[in-house]
Amino acid sequence: MDKDETAPTGTQLLDRAVAILRLLGEVGQAGATMAAIGEAMDLKQPTVHRIVSSLERHGFVDRERETKRYRLGLALFAMGAAAADGTGLRQISRPALLRLAAMTGDSVFLMARAGFNTVCVDRQQGTYIIDSLTGHIGGQIPMGVGPASQAILAFLPNSEVDVILATNAPLYKSFGGLSPNRIRDSLARIRTDGYALDEGDLVAGISAIAVPILPPARDAIAAIAINLTSARLSAERIPELFRLLKKEVGEIETQLNPLEEQRLGTAAAAMVPPRR
Repeated sequence: MDKDETAPTGTQLLDRAVAILRLLGEVGQAGATMAAIGEAMDLKQPTVHRIVSSLERHGFVDRERETKRYRLGLALFAMGAAAADGTGLRQISRPALLRLAAMTGDSVFLMARAGFNTVCVDRQQGTYIIDSLTGHIGGQIPMGVGPASQAILAFLPNSEVDVILATNAPLYKSFGGLSPNRIRDSLARIRTDGYALDEGDLVAGISAIAVPILPPARDAIAAIAINLTSARLSAERIPELFRLLKKEVGEIETQLNPLEEQRLGTAAAAMVPPRR
């Protein structure tokens, strides 16, 4: 039965609107025509037109007059930035990203967990242009893909890790043969080392190192990653990049929860399990 044969409820319309936004997020700058959206969503054109027109009025999608293709609108990026700043994460982390990019010359990314995905909350380009899996601010990848994502995953409860890996398992095949078992095997090493490392395994010629952001007595909420060409990631440089990342992350962690830090005091803070 065609999805439009029955009158959609408010919940169905909302679900369809969200599905269309996700579709436009996947196609990126290429955009999609009204017809392509209807075909992908298995919806009749009147329904697609009604939903897309409403999204356009609110600025959630934009239509290019020449090609008649729809893309995500700037209102979504503004909302995403506001959501990130709701915890103060983006605002607090911004100076760290600027310093790291200036000191290393490489691109720096602030990645945060969003359900089963990891979202690029902020980024600062280095002295040269380099590709990334997330592309732009607001771009996302499945949790478990890439060093930043794995750095967060390594410091989540095992029960959550199991659910995330099982749910995202079908998606990993698109990322260089990545598998749940391969990701799980890397987590113990990340917890021991304190950082996650990709030496060009995910994307040929591009490497990355990431350190998780762990507020006091909380699970990992985000990570900062430095992306660079593999030629720039020598064995001798890894400890130095880790030192720089760890220093900046440590300052961010303190600022995220200063009141609790004061309340706990030195003695109580000693009771918190040490982070590796």
